[in-house]
Amino acid sequence: MGSYSFTYKIPDNFNERILQYLQQKNSDLATAFARCTYAYQDVGLAYYAGLTRGNNWDKHALYFTIDGNQNDIEILQQLESDLKNAINIALTPNGSGLLVRKIYCLPSEESALGLPRSNEARLNADILTAEEVLNDLIQVSERLCSNSSYTNTSLENSINDYFRDALSFMGYNEVKDQTRHGVSISGKCAGEVDLLLTKNGKEIAVFEGLKLDSVNSKYIDEHIKKAIDNYNALGTATFVVAYVNVVNYDIFWAKYYKHISNYAHNMECKSAMKELTHPNAATRIAYEVLSKDGYDFPVYFMTIKID
Repeated sequence: MGSYSFTYKIPDNFNERILQYLQQKNSDLATAFARCTYAYQDVGLAYYAGLTRGNNWDKHALYFTIDGNQNDIEILQQLESDLKNAINIALTPNGSGLLVRKIYCLPSEESALGLPRSNEARLNADILTAEEVLNDLIQVSERLCSNSSYTNTSLENSINDYFRDALSFMGYNEVKDQTRHGVSISGKCAGEVDLLLTKNGKEIAVFEGLKLDSVNSKYIDEHIKKAIDNYNALGTATFVVAYVNVVNYDIFWAKYYKHISNYAHNMECKSAMKELTHPNAATRIAYEVLSKDGYDFPVYFMTIKID
């Protein structure tokens, strides 16, 4: 062994990291990669595999084979240099001891419905789309916090309307307010979503807003149940957005995060609750991945401090 003690294993967060890097470099490349599937082969010492530059002694070389539809494969091939750089960064070579040597991009037989080649690829693509929605929601929330017309006295529905109108100006040309969709809490009639975001005829996000001045467990659970269990027949990416008026936002968030982390869903949790980086002083975000009848989808919890 050389000067490093390597794991020679793909990092646990490899998939998440590579999508983040690709998204920063080129969103089309990130989306194309997310829709594909990949496999890799460890071909041994990088030096003997032809990676002679740099301090590569004791590192191993990997061959990646990426499989996807023709359009996505063409994007990957055109931007192979960016893809290779992103893979190498995501591999964290100084920890894993792994480097990418070659990438083979192979077009597969098209699905008759144009669907991704695997459930994992479909989830990756859905998460990328959801993250774009999340970024837009963060922008809207920043404007909301700077708008003196909206304070702790504003009605919950009034703030929902603000999000609806702002999102309509951000390219969500089919934002539907209070759409009858799914079932109510009682299970006796159709439910009403606060916002259903669609593009090109496809649902991309369910938005449920609630107003809080404390961690009101019953009220929070009610909205979670409505958004995830009752309004979400298709397993669409879901955003539960709380408008918060409290004295100590840090203490509130700690209690709120603990509560939503311990919420007992009526479905499998595929990825446990995780807190995301704070985008600003007035916003906190967490997310998890749930599975509805074997169909995985992301759920985001967002709180916005309104004075």
